[in-house]
Amino acid sequence: MSQLGVEKDGTIAAIVLAAGYSERMGRFKPLLPLGACRTIERVTDMFRTAGIQDILVVTGHRGDEIRQVMAPWKVRCVENPEYPDGMFTSVLAGIRALPAECRAFFIHPVDIPLVRSQTVRRLMAGLQHSSTKILYPAFKGRRGHPTLIRACLRPEILEWSGVDGLRALLKRHDDDCMDIAMADEAVLLDLDTPSDYSRMLARLVNEGLPSEDECRVLMDEIQALPPAVAGHCRAVAVVARRLAEALNAAGGDINIELAHAAALLHDIARTEKEHAHAGARLLAEHGFTRLAPLVSSHMDLEVRTGQLIDEAQIVFLADKLIAGDQRVDLEQRFASKMKKYGQTPAVMAGIRTRRENARRILAVVEETTGLSIETIAGPVGPLETGA
Repeated sequence: MSQLGVEKDGTIAAIVLAAGYSERMGRFKPLLPLGACRTIERVTDMFRTAGIQDILVVTGHRGDEIRQVMAPWKVRCVENPEYPDGMFTSVLAGIRALPAECRAFFIHPVDIPLVRSQTVRRLMAGLQHSSTKILYPAFKGRRGHPTLIRACLRPEILEWSGVDGLRALLKRHDDDCMDIAMADEAVLLDLDTPSDYSRMLARLVNEGLPSEDECRVLMDEIQALPPAVAGHCRAVAVVARRLAEALNAAGGDINIELAHAAALLHDIARTEKEHAHAGARLLAEHGFTRLAPLVSSHMDLEVRTGQLIDEAQIVFLADKLIAGDQRVDLEQRFASKMKKYGQTPAVMAGIRTRRENARRILAVVEETTGLSIETIAGPVGPLETGA
């Protein structure tokens, strides 16, 4: 069994629809470069990384070029000679080519290329833990792609008239489907127009970092954080951004969005045991692997003399400058911790270590920026988070 209990037994297949003309784009979408690879390769890699071995790429327009690009990937290219008649003909071509032993299959248009492989894994885990016929990824209550369909619907799809496409047929089974909340807004992002393409290229700059909306979904829908915890996270994120901006203004090289996102989600598993490590695991399961080390270390972090300030240290310090959703004095915060939790030598030693590390980071921040922590992070007291 792989991560999230997904079986890699080849009985789940993926059908990638790549037969259209790309008329609205003006360029052939399957072969557009997206980062280090082409669109069709990115979609194929998404399924392959998720553990899908049987990937069928349905071709039509410029099919020879797609087959040439796909040759090293060892996927099955299925030609659809009827592609001028619409996308549903490609759905039929792909389903007809599925192996007999297939127990479920994904349907995914090639022009939704930024979905994370972890989203695919979560859908497959949902298939194992439910008996529903259809599973949809949902972002903020809206269904997206890919759709995961049990093979028992194959005969019905093959007999469907095609009126209003596959969506109309699946709508008939709304009483036997499941929407799985995902912190992955890419399930909704179509690559239809040149402006869509520009937005996707811009999104790749911070690939692996959650957007503000994805953070909210994680906090509100998937984890359902208590309001007090969510308020604390927002306050820590405000201070982390201020610290990062001040350091960069002084010549630093901090990834502000990385620091901000990690601070916002540092307590994402606050209600669980060993919440820092639990939060890191949860973020990795959702595809935010760049955040995981920062969240894992926000409670305890080794700080060496002369070490350059990085994003993990910013998150660590920002967390220590906030109690609840209030900006607090660092020394008073640790004095309070000592009074409340320092009855045993081991606990007291841990608090002292955190205090010394926070002091070291704060001193470097003030020395580097030439500013007091009050000037950077704001005065002690209520903090405006914009929530």
